[in-house]
Amino acid sequence: MVEIRLAGEGDRDALASLLDLAFNMRRSAADIQLLHRLCVFDGERLVASARPIAYDQWFGGQRTPCAGVAGVAVLPEYRGQGLASALLRALLREERASGRAISALYPTATALYRSLGYEFGGVRLQFRAPISELPARGRDDRDDDDDDGGGGGGGGARQMEATDLEGVMNCFSRFASAHNGPVQSPDRDWWHDHVLAPKSDKNLPRAVVVPSGEAVGGYASYYLEPWGPVGLGQDGYKVVCNHLVFEDARALRALLGYFRGFENAALELAWYGPPSTSPMGLAIGSNGFSVKSDLTRWMTRVLDVPLALRSRGYPQARGEAVVEIDDNLFPDNAGPWLVQADAGQVSVEPADAAKAAQRQGAAKPLPIGLFSALYTGFASPADLVVVGALDEDDGRLPFLSALFAGPVPWMPDFF
Repeated sequence: MVEIRLAGEGDRDALASLLDLAFNMRRSAADIQLLHRLCVFDGERLVASARPIAYDQWFGGQRTPCAGVAGVAVLPEYRGQGLASALLRALLREERASGRAISALYPTATALYRSLGYEFGGVRLQFRAPISELPARGRDDRDDDDDDGGGGGGGGARQMEATDLEGVMNCFSRFASAHNGPVQSPDRDWWHDHVLAPKSDKNLPRAVVVPSGEAVGGYASYYLEPWGPVGLGQDGYKVVCNHLVFEDARALRALLGYFRGFENAALELAWYGPPSTSPMGLAIGSNGFSVKSDLTRWMTRVLDVPLALRSRGYPQARGEAVVEIDDNLFPDNAGPWLVQADAGQVSVEPADAAKAAQRQGAAKPLPIGLFSALYTGFASPADLVVVGALDEDDGRLPFLSALFAGPVPWMPDFF
């Protein structure tokens, strides 16, 4: 008999075996996170698993409660039986009930997640530049007390200490508030294990900070990775940043100067950033500045339409529109919803169905997946016209375009 329930201590070995097989990554059973991990059991046999992660996701300068979904795995002999779908439906119901407004994940099976209401919501891009073309430190950037840590020092950047964690978290909040899409966890262990010193096969994970008075004005968490096969003309290594975060020109200059100090051995700096590449692209000014060839996209699913709309921030749009949603998993999302905006403040209330029909005319409900892509800003109303979800003469287009305007959503973290 198939049953869905939370994992317990006695399930660690079975989970380790399942995850190793699914992701081809050896891991210790003792290191597996059990908290909130939902599993499918066939009798006593653990055959599938998924884990939600409590995040806040930044949109329009505000945090939206988000359920990250990670570690979705099914034993090979149990695939194709609908277990992953059943597991995720149960997980999303629990996350919605707990107050999560949206969900985000990195897909391995796009069709599966689209069937559950997910759609592409943003990107994760890695950029690269030759170390030798990073701006060198000027005399005013030097700090005799800096610990160079093998990187040659650099413009006020010093090795991160345990007491810096609060400052690093606050620095990221200020940085992320200017972007759409970055996720942030309040869990200090998550910061240590996932961002600053992730448990992996990477070499020499390390973090540096740039102090700014009593606060942290910038930081970088990074590791060193071989450039290519030894002996094939590609000896050396590259510096890969999990996070490269800065609030102002001084912090950016300090971090780039720090990494320029690796030039005698490292060939390249790699980091994750917004699609615009600014201001990194402006600061480096390199002909060798490039983006990694493969594109990683994450998917989003709005779990609670009114809560999601009220949670995020908006530009200074003014107006209103009635929005009706088609959501097979959560019928409560259907609406119709009257969305009103004034000076960046948004209200969401149920709309009278008859009046909504008069306002919208023959407009059809918007599938929850496409609404989710609109919500993040990854898809514009004009994009939805192209795919046939909205009509080109829909009177709501100008308002929706203004409401969800903003930079392309991205995030530096993978989960």
